Amino acid sequence: MATLHFSAPERAQLLHADPHPGNFRLLPDGRLGVIDFGAVARLPEGHPEPIGRLVRLALADDADAVLEGLRDEGFLKPDDDIDARAVLDFLLPMLAPLAADEFKFTRAWLRAEATRLGSPKSPAYQLSRHINLPPSYLLIHRVTLGSTGVLCQLEAKAPYRSIVERWLPGFAAPTD
Repeated sequence: MATLHFSAPERAQLLHADPHPGNFRLLPDGRLGVIDFGAVARLPEGHPEPIGRLVRLALADDADAVLEGLRDEGFLKPDDDIDARAVLDFLLPMLAPLAADEFKFTRAWLRAEATRLGSPKSPAYQLSRHINLPPSYLLIHRVTLGSTGVLCQLEAKAPYRSIVERWLPGFAAPTD
């Protein structure tokens, strides 16, 4: 499922935008069958490179570059006074699946993230009120959240980082 999510934009210039369990079938040979392409995001250039680059920079603890990149992409207003370290503290728990070579998605992890982000008294919730989701990222965000939810329901364990490194532009470390 993760391979589908990250490879489809490069391979088909489309992102399946309705990732719920009813739209997937495990085929007898172990492959993933995907149905219902009524909702897709057209990504003729593949996944936007800034997503991968900003995730890589966040995992490298480059708070200033992440803050600048989020402003450049329209996630943050240019004049909002936001602490770069607070932005990383907000993002890094969500990026846990990419911080290790292998990650086990669990309902408990998803519940903890939902609680952290949804509690009005939490610093994460307070910061989220300053974050804007640019329209060009809406379906990508929806698919990422939906796919993550399905992976957590399945308690899936996968080499998520290597999948993302292979398919998400900007995530792999630049080569000189």
